[in-house]
Amino acid sequence: MVKKKGFNSLTSDGKPQEHKLSSTEREKTISADMLGDKDSDDDSMETSESDSNDRLQPEAVNNQEESDDEGEGPRDQGGFTILGEFKPKEKKQVKRVLPNWLQHPVLISKKSCGQFSDVKNLDLTLVQKLRENKIETCSPVQWTVLPELLAQSQCGLYVGDAGFRPRDVCVSAPTGSGKTLTFALPIIQALKDRVVPHVRALVILPVRDLAIQVYKVFKQYSESTSLRVVLLAGKKEFHAEQMKLVKERPYASVSERWCSVADIVVATKGRLLDHIERTPGFDLTHLRFLVIDEADRQMEDIYDNWLSHVETAAYTPKQFTYSPYHRPKPTPLTVASSEQTVMHMQKLLFSATLSQNPEKLEQMNLHLPLLFTTVAPEAAGSTVEDPQTFDADKFSTPSMLKEKFMDCKAAEKPLVLFHFVLNEHLNHVLCFTNSVESSHRLYLLAKQFEEMKVAEISSLLHTAKRERIIRKFERGDIHMLICSDMMTRGMDIGNVEYVISYDAPPYIETYIHRIGRTARANKAGTAISLLEGKEMYHFKKMLRDSGRWRKLKRISVTQSSLQPLVPTFSKALKMLPEILTEQRRQKKKS
Repeated sequence: MVKKKGFNSLTSDGKPQEHKLSSTEREKTISADMLGDKDSDDDSMETSESDSNDRLQPEAVNNQEESDDEGEGPRDQGGFTILGEFKPKEKKQVKRVLPNWLQHPVLISKKSCGQFSDVKNLDLTLVQKLRENKIETCSPVQWTVLPELLAQSQCGLYVGDAGFRPRDVCVSAPTGSGKTLTFALPIIQALKDRVVPHVRALVILPVRDLAIQVYKVFKQYSESTSLRVVLLAGKKEFHAEQMKLVKERPYASVSERWCSVADIVVATKGRLLDHIERTPGFDLTHLRFLVIDEADRQMEDIYDNWLSHVETAAYTPKQFTYSPYHRPKPTPLTVASSEQTVMHMQKLLFSATLSQNPEKLEQMNLHLPLLFTTVAPEAAGSTVEDPQTFDADKFSTPSMLKEKFMDCKAAEKPLVLFHFVLNEHLNHVLCFTNSVESSHRLYLLAKQFEEMKVAEISSLLHTAKRERIIRKFERGDIHMLICSDMMTRGMDIGNVEYVISYDAPPYIETYIHRIGRTARANKAGTAISLLEGKEMYHFKKMLRDSGRWRKLKRISVTQSSLQPLVPTFSKALKMLPEILTEQRRQKKKS
């Protein structure tokens, strides 16, 4: 009889009694069962040598189990229990997710165009005014956006399309595509039949020159109406601007003492905030349209909380205003909120480089925004059927624009620039530098060439003098106008045929706004960038990231073309320190 290990005695009822084995004895028993019991049969001892070699030893079994279980579940090692080894997971790239209105905008096709007379709901008096100014054909932006803005005010000032609160509108389109008329015409048409004057339209611009330009457009197309347009840009004294905004009635009650005499206000941010704080009776509680032009630049200045001040003035409680009218702040649409008809403020954002950063756009407090753009969105996930219809890069530029660049040494830049004007006979040239000091030094060098008519324009000049210089440039009395980047934003300077970046633009937005000064209103234009060695890498990377590098063409100038200019240029360099010293001396005396 074979005696099985683990059972060495019987219980009182005749059943075998189990003997508890230690861990060492258990391992030996398992090993014996796997190898065969040597005491059981003599046949088991007659196993062939080859079979015994094929059998696994206990150590091999344990090692195999450890290797199979490595990194999976708990195991013992060195007296410690390891719960499992850390295996880093493969990193997955986080995809950019934009809000639905940014992912699915209304695309402005380059082929979208028509006559102003065919625009739905556009007033015939405005169409006739456009014809008098020799404007009959809509640009793609105007043809696409105008019907939407006109529909928002078709049911009156108090409600938008279909009787609901009007949606805010964002427009991203190239410079020179007619964005000013796109928002000016619907506003004038919506307000032309008003009875009592109130500030119902407010247009905010980043700089004074651009505000003056937009103000002139509103004045021109509102001449046949009773609307009054007021400019708040610091061009006139503060008190003179106050007199154009409000009128005092001395014998009236406190709530009716002041009345508005302005319907449309065009202003810069700083001047507007001054009037909100310091002008009695300046009331924005009837504001219907808030236009923010060059919106991307004004988003950068959102830290000063200027938009919050405007919204507070538009919805200020009755007891804190000079107006007897109280407009409650917007709330979700409910049965209770729909009992009272309230005229809400509609925001219209326009820019050539409108940011798609949701965090920045969130600061604008937009209501169900609708985006119009000429650039097909990356995050939309849809393919454009006709690649020629939409721009493939991140920023849109005029369709008739040619972009070129030249790699040259820093010392050769002035010679190359003067060669273009004198030898290549380029006229109507707008030259950009990165600072006012660079513009002035370049202007002084160019003045030493008697045959070249040149002028400079900067923020240091008075507004009236800048306007005189621009008029001379448009007439052709000036060959080249040298300026800093203050002229890049929205300024409509007529007859600009060439834009030359003397200094490389630091940002892609700056480059887009520079080259947007030419090829405006479907005219041809050329942009040339002069780049030295260290500027080339940054410029090339900047344009590749935006998808524009393939659109640029390299040009070159031979040394023999520059040699005739060297004597005059060398003489100008020697005279430059003396001229600058004399100017500093005159400035101290004055």
